[in-house]
Amino acid sequence: MQTNTIKHKLKEGGTVLGTCLTDYASPEFVTILKAAAFDFFFIDTEHSPFDYREIQTLVRVSRAADVMPVVRVTQSEYFLIARTLDMGAMGIIAPRIHSVEQGSSVVDAMKFPPLGNRGYGMRNIITDFNFRGAQVEMDSANDETMVILQMESRECVDAIYDITAIPGVDAIMVGPFDLSVSLGIPGDFESPIFWDAFDRMVDACNKNGVAPGVHMGGAGLLKKAQEHGARYLVCGADVSVLLNGLKAIRAEFPVAEAVAAEKSGYM
Repeated sequence: MQTNTIKHKLKEGGTVLGTCLTDYASPEFVTILKAAAFDFFFIDTEHSPFDYREIQTLVRVSRAADVMPVVRVTQSEYFLIARTLDMGAMGIIAPRIHSVEQGSSVVDAMKFPPLGNRGYGMRNIITDFNFRGAQVEMDSANDETMVILQMESRECVDAIYDITAIPGVDAIMVGPFDLSVSLGIPGDFESPIFWDAFDRMVDACNKNGVAPGVHMGGAGLLKKAQEHGARYLVCGADVSVLLNGLKAIRAEFPVAEAVAAEKSGYM
């Protein structure tokens, strides 16, 4: 399997930067990310309509461009995780992880024996038409595939030291909106309640050799998260990045009757 550059960079204590695709499945978007020197992106199938053919096309192009393709599955269930990995994803973001049991089941679904129970489906998009034998390819996939669990609830915050201690977990990605809702402060990312939970996650990650991360809607909050210790950084989404860029241009050429859209309610 291809070397997962972001996994190894994080293991070495580095920081990686990516974004999210929610609406645009064009492979051209990957070449733009490459030109912008982004390290990775994730395809969101939890809240967006991408199908498996679109996922595989984006993965094929991104692997060739050495921009790591990650997919957030709709739900943290085996049949969704395994099929997405068979499309060539270099990592899985598992949403709504609230307990050690849920986190462990994700690792079990993603790893081949003896580390887990992933079913064998070593397609050419995984091997790049260079099959080296079943055991070698399974070991390589276990080494290179990235396990990213989402912290989105008070329950996960409470259990985060045990969750980050699960063997095979590579990163935790805070889902800020869902976490803030669970903490009783919907959308309030200035609240000390939010940052106390965030700092607890960072401390747990650092103690257990896991990369702390977050998906923020803008560079300002993402920079603050980095100052709090986050290293797996995701900023915005395809629609918000495009909208904000166009609004910045519009602001340079104002007209009285033009009313720009407000910020997206998502990312």
